Amino acid sequence: MSNIHFVIVAGGSGKRIQSSVPKQFVEIYGAPIWIHTYRRLKNAVPNAEFTIVVHNDNTALWNEQKSKFLQDQIINLADSGPERFHSVKNGLRFVKPNQIVAIHDAVRPFVSNAVIEKGIHVADRYGAAVPAIALKESIRQADGALSKSLDRSQFRIIQTPQFFRADIIIDAYRQSYHSSFTDDATVVEAASKSIRLIEGNTENVKITEDIDLIICEALLKRMSHS
Repeated sequence: MSNIHFVIVAGGSGKRIQSSVPKQFVEIYGAPIWIHTYRRLKNAVPNAEFTIVVHNDNTALWNEQKSKFLQDQIINLADSGPERFHSVKNGLRFVKPNQIVAIHDAVRPFVSNAVIEKGIHVADRYGAAVPAIALKESIRQADGALSKSLDRSQFRIIQTPQFFRADIIIDAYRQSYHSSFTDDATVVEAASKSIRLIEGNTENVKITEDIDLIICEALLKRMSHS
């Protein structure tokens, strides 16, 4: 696979993790989380281009970690914005019109090669592909003090990377920001484009809280001994 561009979003503040640095820069099992994520993507698509989006306050830290762990790697650096929408938009400035773009959270280091391969293939054919997994637990819709049961088979948990033809995603991000834009799929959908779901992988957890760091370390140890 070639002509693939990964945009890694690493602009979050990580307030839910008890750390002096944002979660994506926390070192675990020998490297920062974003490094584990980058290595996973690079292993899947060695010839891909990479852009990472980082907050201005963390540029020096990112440069320090890149020099230590990825000194010889070419990675474009973009500034984050006030919302994820603006961060992705800044990252897309490095993307070429004929590429397949995969937009990924820096704190998801366990996406599988199979998901990446499928996402690229489906996006190339249909324009957009988003990994999703089924819910394992019962869900209820809250209405104040009351609630009602919902059919969980009708819902999916959405993951990243989310894959798009560059022309589609770049055009979608010409829209003005709206609070309903929770991920890239919602931006593209608002531009009247269809989203195809592909099967995600359960290990592809998003590290947001302290408990997730424990899970992350356990997965890294297991994978290193497999």
